[in-house]
Amino acid sequence: MDGKLNLFQVIGKRLNWLGQRQAVLAENIANADTPDYVPQDLSERDFRRVLRGEMARVEPVATNAAHMRGTAIKPGEARSHREAHPYETSPSGNAVILEEQLIKVGETQTNYQMMTNLYRKHMEMFRIALRGN
Repeated sequence: MDGKLNLFQVIGKRLNWLGQRQAVLAENIANADTPDYVPQDLSERDFRRVLRGEMARVEPVATNAAHMRGTAIKPGEARSHREAHPYETSPSGNAVILEEQLIKVGETQTNYQMMTNLYRKHMEMFRIALRGN
């Protein structure tokens, strides 16, 4: 690992992106009544690609016949589908749909909580490893 904790760098990058997205979404909600305002959003970074670049691939190995085999999805098996968003504008030209923005805020908050929990669990793992049994 060349002396760096790459997982923590990736988590930090993701948290930074999520914080920036939350600020953009809050600005959209604040301008919900501004005439001719077009909502903004940050483009989703491909964090799987970032993880592949930052982390070495780890394959689980069964060291005992009683171990269960992994069921990980292999690259290319699952594909995501994004539905096209209908474009709506109000008579004043404002294109902010509050429900859509609030859904994005909720998703961003959930992802942020997941990343902080992942960070906390890895820190606990290091504490256990350093403390020993």
